[in-house]
Amino acid sequence: MKKIVLSAVLFTALFPLLLFGQGTVKEPSTEKLFPAEVTFSYAGKDYALRPTGLTVRKKLFFKVYGMVHYMQDAPKTANEEDAFKEVLTDGKAKQITLEFARDVDAPKIKEAYADGFKQHASREELGQIQPLIDQFIGYFSKDVKENDRFVFRWIPGGSVAVVIQGEEKPVIESAAFARALWSIWFAKGSIVDREDLVRNMTGQ
Repeated sequence: MKKIVLSAVLFTALFPLLLFGQGTVKEPSTEKLFPAEVTFSYAGKDYALRPTGLTVRKKLFFKVYGMVHYMQDAPKTANEEDAFKEVLTDGKAKQITLEFARDVDAPKIKEAYADGFKQHASREELGQIQPLIDQFIGYFSKDVKENDRFVFRWIPGGSVAVVIQGEEKPVIESAAFARALWSIWFAKGSIVDREDLVRNMTGQ
């Protein structure tokens, strides 16, 4: 299994509406704090990523988790659709970090991801990546407790590194899988307010 070096590097550059104190960003609904920059090494290459935006996942009236999306050298654009296209295109390192605001049973986590892939991947794509989806869903074997974190990292070339509740999982090698996973939050019909996740790219 390929290993990645995880670290959070704090910095003081300003991000509109995101900085809380020095070196952190805050998701306002859950008040979850995240590093204002993350760095990591993979396959001998170093990456530095900064937030494109934050949002909250809600189910009915309940807050499930706060999340932040990071991207390497995220471009600026006035068009949200262009921003979504950039995020969903392989080529730059990206990361999603979720921090839970409530306890969630493992079967519900698995069901949510299974439904997300079915909604955002075509029948042809599902036929190609279903074994990888099954592998990914199998990573969620433990119930989630409040303040637990999930980290999903899309490495250029299509590698997806996953850290669940602090445990590093086997890397999944597929750009199609990576795009399908990111589409759960960034495609039309997203489970969150996806516009919030590209706010630093669009300046809105």
